[in-house]
Amino acid sequence: AGLVAMVAAVYPETGLWLGEILPAALLALSCAAAFRFLYERTIGRIYRRGFGQTPVLVVGNEGDRASVRRTMEDATGAYTLAGEVNLEDEGTVRPSLAALRGALERTSARVVVLVGAERLPDDDLLELLHSVRLRGVLLRVVPGALALMRGRIILSESMGLPLLEVHYPRLDNTQRALKRALDVVVSVVGLALLSPLFLAVAVAIRIDSSGPVLFRQKRVGVDEKVFVCYMFRSMQEEAERRQRELEALNEAKGPVFKMRDDPRVTRVGRFLRRWSVDELPQLVNVLKGEMSLVGPRPLPVRDFLRMEEAHKRRLGAVPGMTGYWQTSGRSDLSFEEMVRLDLYYIENWSLSFDLKVILKTLGAVFRREGAY
Repeated sequence: AGLVAMVAAVYPETGLWLGEILPAALLALSCAAAFRFLYERTIGRIYRRGFGQTPVLVVGNEGDRASVRRTMEDATGAYTLAGEVNLEDEGTVRPSLAALRGALERTSARVVVLVGAERLPDDDLLELLHSVRLRGVLLRVVPGALALMRGRIILSESMGLPLLEVHYPRLDNTQRALKRALDVVVSVVGLALLSPLFLAVAVAIRIDSSGPVLFRQKRVGVDEKVFVCYMFRSMQEEAERRQRELEALNEAKGPVFKMRDDPRVTRVGRFLRRWSVDELPQLVNVLKGEMSLVGPRPLPVRDFLRMEEAHKRRLGAVPGMTGYWQTSGRSDLSFEEMVRLDLYYIENWSLSFDLKVILKTLGAVFRREGAY
């Protein structure tokens, strides 16, 4: 159905009417996304009951192992943590092969996940690989800085050297057209259907506190382009100025600012944030093409200026009203975890992925997970 819709849009002389085909295409995609969502929920429940899980042994220093543990906790549960081995043996960055062998025998692990391999001398890494292979265990290596690039890695050779080429993922013209069509249809329909709610919210904001109904903030979008993002005002009028006074109370790690009990939030604003109603005016940004329904969340300019270069890979896609990380903990996630999920979304984009994120976002909103 999606292909037929594209043919109707690009070649109108075929006689196909886009107005009839597009709703059918969107319905088919919605059904596919719903089926995939139910399938993953079912598989997740099976894994959580302990069936079909693969025992994993994690090798690395304490910080790296903690990161892998958090990732495994957020996953559907296909893997279970069977044990850990410290990469730093007696203060040196060398794995204790005796400890590794003992852990493999004790835990019956079928997979070894090595974190921090780039810090190991080549001889130590090869010896570790040999030790794991002798026991018929699969070795998986977390690729360090390459994981932040999240590009498509291609093995090549130049001057006799094996090289890894990083190709950054981009949507082709067909994918961009499909994503844009979904954005336009949903934003137009959403603005029309939600107009009574917008009016009620505007009245409530004006009654509750002084100041404008809409909050306009400069945010950084795709390819570092700055645009004005629209939201219902949920804070006091002087909130931007007061943030400098509250920086010491920031509860988030990284460049972003978050407070669970922010004193600048108004009574109506607290309700709007709890149900994510404050972000609905961003449908205007979606209609203008500055944002998409799904994508990495756009950050204020001040937060962007504090970002590390490695984090700016998330700016390779049009920012969204919701994102993959918002279905995985929302404001409860650390900035590093948010970046990791954003990069995963950019690399694995599809229309069904977008619809899955939208459905899971609605569930997270109704459960009020991580909203403050």
